[in-house]
Amino acid sequence: MHLRLFAVGLAYLLWLPVSAQPVDTSYLFQHAKPLSLSQQEDPAFAMLDTVVPAYRFFFTAEQHWRSINTQIQFRFLRYLHQNAGVRHLIVEGGFSYGFLLNEYLRSGDERLLQKIMKDVPICPDDQMELYRNIYDYNQHLDPADKIQVTGIDLEHSPELSLHTLYKMLPDETPPRKIQKHIDRLRELHESPYFDPKEVKSFFRKLATDMEKNSQHYVKYWEEDFPLFSMIVENTLQGFQFTWLRSSLFQSSWQEREARMYRNFLIVEPDLKPGNYYAQFGALHTDIARSQIWDFPSLANRLNFLPNSPVNGEVLTISRYVRQMTNNYERLGESELLHTAVASLEERFEDSIVLLSLIGNNSPFREMSRTFQFMMLIDEDLEQVSCE
Repeated sequence: MHLRLFAVGLAYLLWLPVSAQPVDTSYLFQHAKPLSLSQQEDPAFAMLDTVVPAYRFFFTAEQHWRSINTQIQFRFLRYLHQNAGVRHLIVEGGFSYGFLLNEYLRSGDERLLQKIMKDVPICPDDQMELYRNIYDYNQHLDPADKIQVTGIDLEHSPELSLHTLYKMLPDETPPRKIQKHIDRLRELHESPYFDPKEVKSFFRKLATDMEKNSQHYVKYWEEDFPLFSMIVENTLQGFQFTWLRSSLFQSSWQEREARMYRNFLIVEPDLKPGNYYAQFGALHTDIARSQIWDFPSLANRLNFLPNSPVNGEVLTISRYVRQMTNNYERLGESELLHTAVASLEERFEDSIVLLSLIGNNSPFREMSRTFQFMMLIDEDLEQVSCE
């Protein structure tokens, strides 16, 4: 009789869709650990120790406008630097942003850091603290081990683009054919007033002249010409993205994902040896198809496109976002996840919890194709807390 009841019960469970089956709490308590933002020895990071050797590009996902973002970012950067060969912080900023941040990391010039962060739209004070921490951390490292910043996004700040090109100017006198545009670059940068319209007009005229007199620009900029050219091109694309975002949302974001991937391919061969870490908005980091977008994310392109230098070697630690609960339904395990979240929130109050989706006998088989780990962050820690 008992055996028959057990068989009926088992058949019922197997009949249920995955999302309706109860979560195995023994799996949760074995594969979910509280994450410390300060301690070196951490049981949550210990879960990653045997996993990270198989990967080269690591993502953590964030919700924008939270002060806790940069604390998490530095904690993971430090761990991955020490345990996964990461030497490159890839950022949601343009080539100019990365160039100037590396200048700061070399010099420690606070005035430069203030200038870089002046136009950062999201949590500039927290960003400054992050890069001060990286600067301090780098001071104890050999040059080959120092963390380097690389921006692969569109140029969202024409002022930073202009400042970077000015800092890159060669000492030599430019060829006569391009003298006018180089003089205009100096004039705009040295002006006490920043006129966005004038700067936009300058970049458009500069791009046109580069097509007409490309050989003179190559001769003048020499080995810096590829970076110079990419900054100009991505600044123009940044203008276009801002305009498109208000009218053609999917098209503009699809172009941005494609361009970030392309930009990474361009700069990657010239970077020093080392692996990569990035903390981007959650949708950029989904390895499988995004929960919302109808086009491949940056992480998807990096992991699956055959020309990617990190093909098959991308790991994502995503973020449970309560406001996006309905979007998890496409992953087929939304109810399972909700049950897990409730259980872990009760067990680990006021905490950040790291949950592995890829442990032995994981009930999160479908979800783990999109991200391998997930952070569950206490609501009080996730409050919007910076502007």
